[in-house]
Amino acid sequence: MSAFIKSYSKEMLPEVREIFFQTSAIKEFKDPSSKEAFFYKYLGYYLEYYPQLAFVVVDKNVLGYVVSASETLVNDLVRIQPHLELFSHEIKIYPAHLHINFHASAQGHGFGRKLIAQVESVLKSHNIEGLHIMTGPDSQNRFFYQKLGFIFQSVKDFQGSGILFMGKTI
Repeated sequence: MSAFIKSYSKEMLPEVREIFFQTSAIKEFKDPSSKEAFFYKYLGYYLEYYPQLAFVVVDKNVLGYVVSASETLVNDLVRIQPHLELFSHEIKIYPAHLHINFHASAQGHGFGRKLIAQVESVLKSHNIEGLHIMTGPDSQNRFFYQKLGFIFQSVKDFQGSGILFMGKTI
């Protein structure tokens, strides 16, 4: 695969959106507005407020993306993702947050590592020194994040489900 990293542009939205829903744990929505709210909560917000921290891997098509917020506890992010408040102490140490997803055919090729390195470089140039992700405590992706240096870990309960916070210094 001769893929390369590009900054996100609005023309890529249909492909990024498709990957978002293909990789989402939630597949069924009660109505179109619920689906749009879910999309906005975990992707659209980041594209709107932090487009400079959105990158894609492209071959002929978009293979995957990463989005990030440089300061998680600012703006409306906590309002639309209330579970973030559980980790307010940890977020002060690791303030930037990211979401990353890939089409199944592009997983395991090292693209995720490259996208996260790109985000880290931009964050570091803006004097952001910590980055975090959140996932399920039993999710397989936690091993990927551990390999990338997300070594701080904390698990808390939110509405009956565990959330694993993983942080790293950049």
